[in-house]
Amino acid sequence: MILPNTVGVEESLGRYLPEGSYFSRTKNAVKPKAFIPPTDLKLSVFRIDGLKPEEIWEIGQKHVINNMPNPKILYGIADIKVSKVQERDLSVDPDNKPIRHANIVGWPEDLGRRHSIAQELAAEANLILKE
Repeated sequence: MILPNTVGVEESLGRYLPEGSYFSRTKNAVKPKAFIPPTDLKLSVFRIDGLKPEEIWEIGQKHVINNMPNPKILYGIADIKVSKVQERDLSVDPDNKPIRHANIVGWPEDLGRRHSIAQELAAEANLILKE
C-alpha cells in the first residue's frame, strides 16, 4: 500500500538499528548515533503506522539489512513521531522507494548543530528491540 504524500504529524517513523552502537540495552534507550545523518543529509526512515510487528521487521530485513554491502543484524528500531522531527525544523520527505520509505531532511550545515539535534531526537525516540 502506497501511503499519502503528506506525512501526518502523529505518524510514527521507524529508524532501523543495524548497529549495536545505536542503542543501549541496559538503559533501554536510543543513542544519538542512530540519528546522525549521512553526508547527503538524508536520514532514512520508514513510515510504520498500521503495520504489525512482523511486517515492520520484514521491511527492515528486506530493505535495510539485505541492501547493505556487508549485511548486519537487525537489532530493532527507534520509533519517533513526525511531530518530534518537525519540532527541530526538520521535514519528512516520503519517496516510497521502497514502499513506506522516507527521509528526514532539512539538516543544518553545522556539524555541531546536527549532533545536538540527533541527541534530541534520540531522547524522544522509543527503543523497540527485535525479539
